[in-house]
Amino acid sequence: MEVVTEYADQRTELEEKIRSLEAEKASLLAGVASLKEKIAGYELERSATALESEVEALRTEKAVLDEKAAAYEAEAGYNLPPVGAEGI
Repeated sequence: MEVVTEYADQRTELEEKIRSLEAEKASLLAGVASLKEKIAGYELERSATALESEVEALRTEKAVLDEKAAAYEAEAGYNLPPVGAEGI
């Protein structure tokens, strides 16, 4: 009878351990999913910031080049079609 009780106690301990581990696993999976979403958000934010910087630099460069082209046109009387005009 003592052996049966020992196995029953062991089984109860193992069942409790399994329930505990399953609960921890569920919690960890939820935490991992949450962190993945958070990191994805940070990465998107970083990409958006980098693109904003690149776009601003390109806007500045275009403005400078527009001014330079306008100065040449005014100085020499050039009449070049605007950039992106059809047929070019």
